[in-house]
Amino acid sequence: LVLVCTGLLHGPLHAEEATPWGRGYFPDTELVDQDGRHLRFFEDLIEGKVVVINFIFTGCGDSCPLETARLRQVQQLLGERVGTDVFFYSISIDPLSDTPEVLKAYAAKFKVAPGWLFLSGDKEQIDQLRRSLGLFIEGVDNGRSRDHNLSLIVGNQASGRWMKASPFENPWILADQLANSLQNWKQPSAEQSYAEAPQIRPPSHGEELFR
Repeated sequence: LVLVCTGLLHGPLHAEEATPWGRGYFPDTELVDQDGRHLRFFEDLIEGKVVVINFIFTGCGDSCPLETARLRQVQQLLGERVGTDVFFYSISIDPLSDTPEVLKAYAAKFKVAPGWLFLSGDKEQIDQLRRSLGLFIEGVDNGRSRDHNLSLIVGNQASGRWMKASPFENPWILADQLANSLQNWKQPSAEQSYAEAPQIRPPSHGEELFR
């Protein structure tokens, strides 16, 4: 994993005050999900949340389906926590083709459960969003959809802890990061309790060693 940034919270500060990676850093891009809802990237999708973000296009015939299938395994491990205290976002880099209807059919093809949004929007704004996340590589992203960075971004916006991950990471490792490691950095809240949340087993020594 490549550590992008870290930040510790000291007291009940608002997320944008506690970390430089707040509203002033991320573009509040307007996106549309598979159900046709208009959502803002920062305000509606990531503010104060633990998230996993990737960029795909439904016309991809190789890496994107494998990536989606692997994330589906992670979603199954996390169960009902997805959409509650962990949020999955797959954003299309081919918005002209990937309409909400196309994205909805794609999600259904992979039997995606609730809590995982597939999103599209304006291509230039999506490219700007990818740049802010370090996933737009000049000279690689050359207008051909198949040439794009396959890394995931996982993070906790409230604490400012962000990192890149391989979409082909061991699903237990990724689930543990999302359900445990990143959650431990969240600002404590009396409204949140994970006492009854599904538990994710820690990865074995061998899984950690031979990642």
